[in-house]
Amino acid sequence: MNRSQLKTGLKICISIGLLVFFLINAGIDQTLEELSSANLWYVPAGVALYLTSQYVSAYRWQFLCRPLHFNLALREFFDYYLIGMFLSLFLPGAIGGDVGRMYYLAKRCNRKKREALLTLLAERGVGLVAVLMMTSALCLLPVTAPIPAVIRYTMLALSGLALVGYLALLILPVQRLAEKFQPLSLLAQAEIYWKDTPLLVKSVAISFVIQAIIISIQVLIAHALGMEVPFLYLVAVYGIVGLISVIPISFNGIGVREGAYTSLFQFIGIPAETGLAFALYWFLISVLTSLIGGLILVKGHYKTPSMDPDPEMEEKPRSNTLHSMKQALWL
Repeated sequence: MNRSQLKTGLKICISIGLLVFFLINAGIDQTLEELSSANLWYVPAGVALYLTSQYVSAYRWQFLCRPLHFNLALREFFDYYLIGMFLSLFLPGAIGGDVGRMYYLAKRCNRKKREALLTLLAERGVGLVAVLMMTSALCLLPVTAPIPAVIRYTMLALSGLALVGYLALLILPVQRLAEKFQPLSLLAQAEIYWKDTPLLVKSVAISFVIQAIIISIQVLIAHALGMEVPFLYLVAVYGIVGLISVIPISFNGIGVREGAYTSLFQFIGIPAETGLAFALYWFLISVLTSLIGGLILVKGHYKTPSMDPDPEMEEKPRSNTLHSMKQALWL
């Protein structure tokens, strides 16, 4: 077993351990009772909305691919996006999620994988920025006061760091640095994403549309479970959970996400079993949507990405980057 497989196995164990812990803490019978009494007619609506959000996400990806001349039909980007969802959810290790999307895009356009990787980093990056902006703004409002101050201040600090990073990229002579330091060549190629203000603004605006659709799913789930949650508090919880799930300590955020939902809802008096049922309901919608990606994978006769080392990228940076990218799929 190599180091990558060992890390994946450890993350799977952490996810299972966290799920078991929160189930026992909330009460397995009570959680199942909450789920059994939920209105399951909202599930098809949730899947339909989630598919819509992924279609808009595919459009965002296509939009961000154009500056690097990846010219494909929106349908292909949508197929790859759903396939990525399926791979990220079911296939551990170096095969899955955004890694698969990178592979298919590079192969389809006959381009280098590192160039395809750049489009994914840009697409995920603007998504994270949108969620961070939204969540930080809500953390300034009285409605989020029940959330511990350390969490709210962390969101604000992350927003400040993101702003500082953006300003630094505008000031730094990236092109000249790339000429001296070869590892920065990819960063120089990505300069168009932060130097082109209209492109940046539009991509972030698209991201807000995506988040609005997903938030509507969160509202549906709350209604399905009969939860009384202030709308802005629910939006803040969704944003915080999404950002926490990016932390690469579990398998695709599983376990961490369920625990975060449970804890954040408890701050406003919602029982642990209801909060956990909410997270599991959301997970069910995600799984069902991902299965559609699996059908596309089979029907389209796409080949599974090879696990052979990529000669275009050094092994160590490639491994670190791709593993962190897989966690970002939940945004």
